[in-house]
Amino acid sequence: MSEYSGIRGTRVKYLASDPTLNTSTEGQVWYNSTSGTLKSLVQIKAFSSGGNLNTARYFNASTGTQTAGLTFGNSPAPTNTATEEYSGFSWSTGGALNTGRYGAGSAGTQTAGLAFGGGPLFNGATESYNGSSWTTSPASLSTGRGYLSGCGISTAALAFGGQNPPGVIIPVSTEEYNGTAWTAGGNLNLGRTAGTPAQSGTQTAALFYGGNNSGTQSDTQSYNGSTWTTVNSLNTGRYAAAGAGTQTHALAMGNGDPVTAIVEEWDGTNWSTSSASLATARNRFSGAGTGTAALAIGGFAPGASTATEEYNSNINAITQAAWASGGNMPTPRLNGGQGIGTKTAAANFGGNTSSISYPYTTTTYEYDGSSWSNGGTRADAVSAGGAFGTLTAGVTFGGYAYPPNVSIDGTEEYDGSSWSEGGALGTSRYASGGAGTLTAGMAIGGQNRPNPSPIRQSSVELYNGTSWTAGTALPTATNAMASGGTQTATIIAGGSQPPTPGPGNYAGNSYDFNGSSWTANPSPAFAKNKAYGSGGPTSQVDFLLAGGDNPGVPSLRVCEIYNGTSWVTTADLTTDRTGQKMNGQAAAATTTIVAGGTPPPTGVNTSETFTSTTEVATASTLTTS
Repeated sequence: MSEYSGIRGTRVKYLASDPTLNTSTEGQVWYNSTSGTLKSLVQIKAFSSGGNLNTARYFNASTGTQTAGLTFGNSPAPTNTATEEYSGFSWSTGGALNTGRYGAGSAGTQTAGLAFGGGPLFNGATESYNGSSWTTSPASLSTGRGYLSGCGISTAALAFGGQNPPGVIIPVSTEEYNGTAWTAGGNLNLGRTAGTPAQSGTQTAALFYGGNNSGTQSDTQSYNGSTWTTVNSLNTGRYAAAGAGTQTHALAMGNGDPVTAIVEEWDGTNWSTSSASLATARNRFSGAGTGTAALAIGGFAPGASTATEEYNSNINAITQAAWASGGNMPTPRLNGGQGIGTKTAAANFGGNTSSISYPYTTTTYEYDGSSWSNGGTRADAVSAGGAFGTLTAGVTFGGYAYPPNVSIDGTEEYDGSSWSEGGALGTSRYASGGAGTLTAGMAIGGQNRPNPSPIRQSSVELYNGTSWTAGTALPTATNAMASGGTQTATIIAGGSQPPTPGPGNYAGNSYDFNGSSWTANPSPAFAKNKAYGSGGPTSQVDFLLAGGDNPGVPSLRVCEIYNGTSWVTTADLTTDRTGQKMNGQAAAATTTIVAGGTPPPTGVNTSETFTSTTEVATASTLTTS
């Protein structure tokens, strides 16, 4: 019987504890003398869902990295000039191509991209991208072609393969681009169309595999800057697949016919079937990134797809955002409920409990991390109050009362079991944002309602645990925004703004407050009001904007996170929700709970908690005899 030392040339290590699990231990075997087990470390390989494209597309071209991707052109028309940029979480619209195309070649990065060839013209037109707009190059491919492949950077690119109607001629020529002109490179050993490049390859170290030439090909060729060399073939012939990686570590994802989700991995010598497969089988799509951090973008599944999948291969923890079901409240909580606390210690109050708008409830529900129970009864029966603080030191202020159909100036404080009166607001208001703590809180914007017309507010008030004083006003009067943070590090997002309340005035703004002035942030991807906001109590980083109302939003489940620099999409809620608030209480987005809400036509009593699922590198126990 063969022994490990005979196979590997080394003896199994004998250790009292597992070594630090990092890349140096990947693939190693050792004996843990404490547990009496033989162990090894196996690499994690997995696809996860990324942000959806704004435009469904196939035969799109892509380049860049997993956190800074670029895709452009596509079939079907008329959107074949569309460009999108990927942040690692979501796609945003970039500058339009000057020449619409599909099946084009690509090279470069998100801020220095290159597009060449493609249908429907099948010419050699070349364009360069600077991160915001495309510029037509005077240089053109010597051999016009579509369904071609490319790699490299914008000043040192390769174009190879493809076809050129009429007659569907499949050229063997390779062309090299120096940023100014295309010149001839070495010829392919076998020309093919709809082949796959290792997208992160270079002009002097490229890999080309699969494709179609009188049938599906498994052939693989390697380029050294002057000559293509045939190397070991794919295990399964494939065309119209997506590729990523380099000459020494590449991925082949999907297949044309039959359509498949199977992935193969190239180690520099051989192809092997990966343990990870695409979640959605597809073809006619594109890839970007490396052999350990790749993107699979768009495609035909069947029908044009918006799907993006992220591939990761490592032995480190992989974290993915997710919503999990929380306990159900005893009754639904509809329009205008408020909340304080975290997903293990929360309270929900105000609003109404049936599809009938009135009366509003004085009932409080408390959450202990698994179930909701009755808490203290409020003095004021109102909707759309503001709130901040924790379960045992919470504040709610203002709100909308009916009758007499007006906003109120009342404040109530919660100690975890009962409510007591606090100081009155200087200006009555409802649909306000809240932030801070019991002794250092904020009432932000909202509406004041002297019958019959509400007036949006830009005013801000500060609470010291006893009384309210004037703070720095908002740049623009806003109500129904999401908010969070502290008195000196506040964030608001979304809401509704003038000229008049109601549909059509959804705010796409976000602002930070540093204790003295408001500063505009980048805007969320979706303008909406009545959204949930939570996180960022010590800074404006890690703020979650969840759900909310806007006919232009794909659903009332859409969520985004602000990371201090930009907004990124994250996991959707499992239930449509709007009209409720959990304002600025959680220590971070990952400790957020949302509850109730009003998906048409009635409200819900369910709650959800925001968390993350993490795959952690662990040693595997080997079976021994």
